[in-house]
Amino acid sequence: MARYQKSKDKIIVTRIANLGNLKLNVCKSNELDLIAFRLGKLRKEIWQEFGSLKAWGISEYEIDKTLRPNNKKYQLPAKLWEATLYDVIGDIHLAQASCIEKVLAKLDISYQKFKAKKSPTQITLEGRDWLKDSYLSRIVRDFWYRGHTNVNNQIVIKQYDCLTDKDGIVWLKFGGLTKGKPLKIPTTLPLEIKGQIRLIKRNEKWYIHYTTEMPILPKKETGLTIGVDRGYSEVYVTSSNDDTRFIGSDFGKIQTQESDYRKEKGVKRNKIRDLARKAKKKGNHAKADRIKSNNLGRKKWNKREQKFKGRVKTLVFTATKELMREEIKTVAYEDLTQQFTSKKRRSKCMKRNLNSWCKGIVRDALLQVSARVGCTVAEVNACYTSQLDSRFGILLGVRKGDQLIGHDGVVLQADINAADNVLARLSDAEITLFTKHTVAKEILL
Repeated sequence: MARYQKSKDKIIVTRIANLGNLKLNVCKSNELDLIAFRLGKLRKEIWQEFGSLKAWGISEYEIDKTLRPNNKKYQLPAKLWEATLYDVIGDIHLAQASCIEKVLAKLDISYQKFKAKKSPTQITLEGRDWLKDSYLSRIVRDFWYRGHTNVNNQIVIKQYDCLTDKDGIVWLKFGGLTKGKPLKIPTTLPLEIKGQIRLIKRNEKWYIHYTTEMPILPKKETGLTIGVDRGYSEVYVTSSNDDTRFIGSDFGKIQTQESDYRKEKGVKRNKIRDLARKAKKKGNHAKADRIKSNNLGRKKWNKREQKFKGRVKTLVFTATKELMREEIKTVAYEDLTQQFTSKKRRSKCMKRNLNSWCKGIVRDALLQVSARVGCTVAEVNACYTSQLDSRFGILLGVRKGDQLIGHDGVVLQADINAADNVLARLSDAEITLFTKHTVAKEILL
């Protein structure tokens, strides 16, 4: 699941399936590669021409009228050319909308989606009149970056046929490069699909990215409210009122092993890279090219990284499903998106392990699984939840590893203590989600 969108009664999620059952036909694979290469050229030229302010406030239909007379130079079917064109222009407009939102935030104006609620400043920014305003132009320059792309491994398809044969295999059929000879390819899709799809090639394999709808269950009205500590060694540690469950205990072990492997592999690759540089410096270009082609590739590296991400995602989503059992109504979790500066010096090994901490996957899992099971999730301020003594609510304890030593000498388990503090922070009226850590410390002291 890559990303999701919420509506009133359903959730639209992105799923991935393989193109081809076991191994894709060589001729079809070569044709897909050629289509992706030509579409990559189209995508690059569109970003080159319209990635600046040229497309700001201009609709995709006007851009289509400008580019359509020259579409034959790419030697592509009209449907594939058009699908990629509108997809790229949509990405450019999305980047512009992101810039507008940041400009409005700096001006303390909220970004609105509905036309009736939009402020005059937002309406001005969405058009081209702001170019005449020197003040707005100066602010926009702080947030706008001219876009480029070199992506040439994607095919966007809007019009296709999806059919199931007698063996239950779903086949995908769409127009290819030869007129009258469409591409017909078996897939691992569980059912027939509709709507726009995207074919992406990674590690010499083609994948289908498609969207499907899942119902949103109504929120639970009764049940237990708990707090969770999102840790490194475990995915979740629940508060004392939930009998203190440690869920996803292999989380830190998997990340540490992968971090150590990357370090050892990186050291070896750097030594080999130095040999190639020395050979090139001495004029032995043949040796340098051999080292680069045979020893410095990224196929195995990317394949291992993809496997690692899939393993972590499976562990996190399984742990989240276990966390939100039937009797749980609300889960309070700490906001770990903020960056806190620490006076404590960390070793290189600890820094490397913390940089591999998959906090974003955990947050996505909480939001997505809660929508499916009808559980409510609440984000609270993470300031000092690990240093605060949950028995008294005071900052007099000392944190040592997985222990918190209170001012009275009582030793608490640090993760359980943090989970109890997260639960208490949910009902704290003074320390809200957006309270700065300096203000939070003054309140706690």
